[in-house]
Amino acid sequence: MAKSKATKRWYGFSLRMIWPKNQEPKTWIDIFITDTIIRDVISEKQSVIELWRIHRRWARDMKGHELTLDCFTEEKNANSIKKLIRESRPLKFLQENNLLAEELETATGGERIRDIADDRSTRNWPEELKDSWPYYISGCSEMFLCLIDSLKGGAKTDIDGKDVSEIESYYTEINNRLMNIWQGHGSHAFFHHINAIFGYQPLIAKPRGIHGILASF
Repeated sequence: MAKSKATKRWYGFSLRMIWPKNQEPKTWIDIFITDTIIRDVISEKQSVIELWRIHRRWARDMKGHELTLDCFTEEKNANSIKKLIRESRPLKFLQENNLLAEELETATGGERIRDIADDRSTRNWPEELKDSWPYYISGCSEMFLCLIDSLKGGAKTDIDGKDVSEIESYYTEINNRLMNIWQGHGSHAFFHHINAIFGYQPLIAKPRGIHGILASF
């Protein structure tokens, strides 16, 4: 009897950070996790992950400050990724320094590539966009990981023997440089060149926030 083909689906791996009231979120932790834990996952498991993405968020709701890695892969690979994350030294470093609100949270999603999208926010998208968007966000996530590596000069982070203030200072600086690149060059490097792909057609801009001459979407 022929062996049945293993089913791929989306698996989400989320880490939630402690976010005290009346304080800004410690967004440098996102960069630390991306540069260490997520980088190791992608490096070791890229051959068995079809698509992946990083999602960052911080809002005063049930989830709060959270970073998620979504991977489209088979169940056995998802279990291996979960084990890799849980046993990673950077995760233990965050736990030891009381920076994580809870243990690694995992979720199992749909069996279609399009199921990465949140139905609540994308329910009005055309079906063709839902099918193709995961490839776009996977490329963006890979670029983000590459950009962090470039800003570090390709150096591997060594957390042994370092206290949390040293790590925070290091990744706060990288986070600030990422923000400067986004604010200074995002309009050209991202928006203009995506616009070129679509033939320079004007679109309706729907910013979620206005900050002087800057906008967030």
